Amino acid sequence: MAIADFGLRISDWRFRAATGMCLRPKCRVQNAKWAALLFVLFAVCAPVGWAQSTDRSPAEAERLYHEVGDQLFCICGCRENLLTCSHNTCSAKDEERAYLRELTQNPKFDAAAIKQGMADRFGNEVLQVQQASSLYPILAFSGIVLVAAFGAGFWVITRREETKAEQPEVTIDPEMEARIANELKELD
Repeated sequence: MAIADFGLRISDWRFRAATGMCLRPKCRVQNAKWAALLFVLFAVCAPVGWAQSTDRSPAEAERLYHEVGDQLFCICGCRENLLTCSHNTCSAKDEERAYLRELTQNPKFDAAAIKQGMADRFGNEVLQVQQASSLYPILAFSGIVLVAAFGAGFWVITRREETKAEQPEVTIDPEMEARIANELKELD
């Protein structure tokens, strides 16, 4: 019996045929070799593909340079925007701009990381709104007060309309209507 030679029963043959398992022991080794080869190829090629796809294009780097540069100050003391500092003898602006250009070329950094890198190297004075600023809590409190004021105004206005609807109609005396009509005729 051929099946008995391999030590397999018919049910094993059916199971292996249905699941795609190899019927010969040598085939398992070949499948393992192919699986290992595919794993190594994927492990080596995938990071290369990801690295190429994450490179920042020169146009994107230039856009990010101007976007972040407009949000930074020159630290020479002029308190002008970094990209528009007009001091001819300012050495700080050249150093800052060169470092900003270097950071924008790196695809690992987004706008927030670039600002943080600039603050780490040149200090918090380079940021227009510093992280430790009290501006954010003030803005949040002002927004809450503004929303509350509009909400209260809306509530007052809607309550007035309800009270007007609830008031009984005022009847005018017929004599008074006649007097008003006579006075209007005299004015014509």
